[in-house]
Amino acid sequence: MAAQTQTQAPAHSFKPSRSLILIAGAILVFVFTYVLAWWDAYRLSSTYMEDANASYADGRYLDALLGYETYDDAEGQYVQHGGYTYVQRIWSNDRAFPVPDDAERAQKAIDEIVYDRLTIDEAEQFVQENIGRSNPYLGMIYLRLGELYEEDGQFRDAEDIYESFPDLFPQETALIERARQDLGRLQQNPEAG
Repeated sequence: MAAQTQTQAPAHSFKPSRSLILIAGAILVFVFTYVLAWWDAYRLSSTYMEDANASYADGRYLDALLGYETYDDAEGQYVQHGGYTYVQRIWSNDRAFPVPDDAERAQKAIDEIVYDRLTIDEAEQFVQENIGRSNPYLGMIYLRLGELYEEDGQFRDAEDIYESFPDLFPQETALIERARQDLGRLQQNPEAG
């Protein structure tokens, strides 16, 4: 038998370069960190949502909206109970993904409380407690207070709010336009004259 010579091509095994391994490792660390942060945010917002829903069910709409604190004697410290605004703020960042359904439910609850449930006393309390503070809802509730005054026949107070709104909240362009429309409507109301 004739000897057959076999020639085999050398087997090349793929060896990832050190930089490829480092990049893959960095990506894995980033993904793992993001998932952990998302999970923490989700758990916290779920707790705040439960707090807000309980306050809402009790008819404490301002607490449901903004949250509140209680003092825990056993722990010797204040405990924060969340409101719908807390949930909304947690998920308001454009990079928060995926956004859970609670964020949309919280926004709907915020709108319902501000536009359907808020009383003059609650709106006045909120405005007084937040004057001089940075609160993203101050402009919305201040304008709503003017609308509540108008609905209650307190036309002069409503007019003062509508007129002062652009100076107090110059960055709130959509609300400024609404305040101008409210002022125009009020000035055409013969009862307000």
